[in-house]
Amino acid sequence: MRGRHAAAFHTAKEELGLTDSLYLGLRTVPVDQIVGSVNRWRDFDARFRIKNRATMYRYQQIKQAVERGATLPPVSLYKVGDKYYVVDGNHRVAAAKEVGQTYIDAEVVEFFPPPDSELNLLWRERSIFEHKTGLSGIELTELGAYDKLLMQIEQYRQEESEALGIELTLHNAAASWEQEIYKPVCQLIREQGLLHEFPGRTEADLFLYASYHKVAKSRLTKRKVSYKEALADFKVPKPDKTLAEQLKDLITSLFSPDPHTACPYGLIMDEDGLVRVTRDCRGCVHCRDRGGDHALPPEEQHFLDY
Repeated sequence: MRGRHAAAFHTAKEELGLTDSLYLGLRTVPVDQIVGSVNRWRDFDARFRIKNRATMYRYQQIKQAVERGATLPPVSLYKVGDKYYVVDGNHRVAAAKEVGQTYIDAEVVEFFPPPDSELNLLWRERSIFEHKTGLSGIELTELGAYDKLLMQIEQYRQEESEALGIELTLHNAAASWEQEIYKPVCQLIREQGLLHEFPGRTEADLFLYASYHKVAKSRLTKRKVSYKEALADFKVPKPDKTLAEQLKDLITSLFSPDPHTACPYGLIMDEDGLVRVTRDCRGCVHCRDRGGDHALPPEEQHFLDY
């Protein structure tokens, strides 16, 4: 007899209080993220190897078809966080796991817990982001961060569409953005060992804040700042401050001798944990020249969301 059985969907549903669902359509799903079943979890062990000998003949036929490279119908899955449960196609999943198949085509329905906590709200934000972009595996830890990342991808889509002379879909642009921008920056984050300096943060967190800093520093120093340079400014973390507070200090220090001094002209400010610099900001020279006028009137201020 094999070991304990596969995970049961009803257990996750009860433990997490899953209430809502969303049809995601046809997806390519990592086989190793399929952990259980909706109705037949007793027929498989924890590694999704078959336990029910009565169905072994059918399983062997499916396995042989998989080994031949035959095209099989998509399986049907329920998604909970980053884990999947089989609705239909248990033997196809078991065969895919045994032969070492990496991905499998699946019709997916995602389930969510109620929006009654910060963790559950973040879960929902991540799911919406993944649904819109087709990306997965990007983990952010702050509410609202996925919307900010989506804005960057949308800006990238517009720029690439203009450069190529064709209208890119958001999914296509997101895939390109991930390969051309996101992954290389995450590699820099790993090379600099920044995750060890910021416990509890993810590569995506540092990418997002580095992108804010990159844009602001480029604007304030009037030169093109690379991601590598922007990330280097994060090498000396301050455990008593949040990333948002450290970002504000970094940008403020670009034009003020005292990083704790607010901009006297009101051209740089902190709102909702993000740094905003007006289009009228002239950088270091303007700020250090204390003899000018004070803050510009609100109607003349145009904010850049970083």
